[in-house]
Amino acid sequence: MGYLLIGLALFAGILLVRAMLFKPQKEPNQVFEGKPKDDTIIANHLSQLIQVETVSYDDVSQIDFSQFDRFQQLLTKLYPKVHETCELSKHGRTGVLYKWKGKSDQNVTVLMSHYDVVPCNEALWTKAPFSGEVDGTYIWGRGTLDTKGTLCGIMESAESLISEGFVPENDIYLSFSGDEEISGPSAPAIVAFLKSKGIRPALVLDEGGAIVENVFPGVAKPVAVIGTGEKGYMDIRMMMDGKGGHSSAPPAHSLVGALSKAVVNLEKNPFKARLTPPVVEMFKVLGRHSTFGYRIIFANLWLFSPLLKVLFTKQAGEMNALIRTTTAVTKMEGSKAFNVLPPFAEVGVNFRLMPGDSVNTAKNYVESVIGNSDIKIEVVESREASPISPTGSEGWEAVKGAIHETWADTIVSPYLMLAASDSRHFCEISENVLRFSAMPLSSEERGLIHGNDERIRIDNLVSTVQFYENLMKKL
Repeated sequence: MGYLLIGLALFAGILLVRAMLFKPQKEPNQVFEGKPKDDTIIANHLSQLIQVETVSYDDVSQIDFSQFDRFQQLLTKLYPKVHETCELSKHGRTGVLYKWKGKSDQNVTVLMSHYDVVPCNEALWTKAPFSGEVDGTYIWGRGTLDTKGTLCGIMESAESLISEGFVPENDIYLSFSGDEEISGPSAPAIVAFLKSKGIRPALVLDEGGAIVENVFPGVAKPVAVIGTGEKGYMDIRMMMDGKGGHSSAPPAHSLVGALSKAVVNLEKNPFKARLTPPVVEMFKVLGRHSTFGYRIIFANLWLFSPLLKVLFTKQAGEMNALIRTTTAVTKMEGSKAFNVLPPFAEVGVNFRLMPGDSVNTAKNYVESVIGNSDIKIEVVESREASPISPTGSEGWEAVKGAIHETWADTIVSPYLMLAASDSRHFCEISENVLRFSAMPLSSEERGLIHGNDERIRIDNLVSTVQFYENLMKKL
């Protein structure tokens, strides 16, 4: 018994020592003395961009492409120096690409954004969604956060630097698509063009993580999360055929009932949890800034990772989505009348695939969990998870440095992006594809993306401009 107690004490001591040594790494002090920005002009420019109704629809026939042409013309008006200096080419129906020639073409950077937006129900908005109203604190409108705000930040920075006579060390491409929200062809066309020129960017930066607070256990400081990879995507239809008929004499098991049982089985049997390299690295970075109790856990993942998986599974939401392929039942259709049995019923399910889970293995897992051969499964849309980009590249360090210069005392961490972006196409020509929406976003503001009353703080927009200016000087 004595030896057991000694062993337990030594074991606990090892855990505690590892936690005490698990401290934040020292970062170099970076101070940037930038020229003050005219927030009135910047806000006015974004307001004008918001007023152009570049709405994407899955039904392409509903898209008003004249608005997209108008948006491109507005860019010419607002940013004359960019258009005088940069070589402009157009790709697909809505893609625009600016080449800003630098002193060298060896370490090319691509800065991305998209200017199409999702539809909205104007009746549910406090301000008109395409008013671009500026109220002194916010700029209101669809696209302020996703992602005309970052597009504005890129163009404002380039315009300002060009006006000062600045020439980047290496070529910089500004890549903007107008069909990201519908997974359109513009970004792939831009990638094909760059590939035809033999260009392999040293850095690609697109939308993704942001500067957030209170999202990681025990961490009080703001955190800039940069996506080094993004999850895959799969939509399926689960379908059943039957005889239909009058509801007065129903069968023992209805189509909707059988499909509901399949849904329950899927939700009761989630995909296996596991820690991918971006998430492990995120735990190691942010865990060092946690309170001591959490540091004991994150300094000893070899022991506590099963506990974390259980906790995150029960918590659900974003932390759960970081550790497994997620299952979201989003659609169900049966009869259109209460007293009629449907001859056909279906359920729609969306999956976000972890790196390591393929479309094929995920479909096979769904079939095994459902366990009903009468239910047909059709994959409607799918794409595999992206490759994982390293964090030790020069591009990573440039983005990290620009963040520290723009937002003091902010922790920079990799993470796995849960949503999809146009950047996935660029993995074909670059090993260093990063995803960071350069702005602070509260939990409320993150909830406005694709929601009602989308808006951006003017001071946050100005900091976005400053970030891109800081970054461009490092490229």
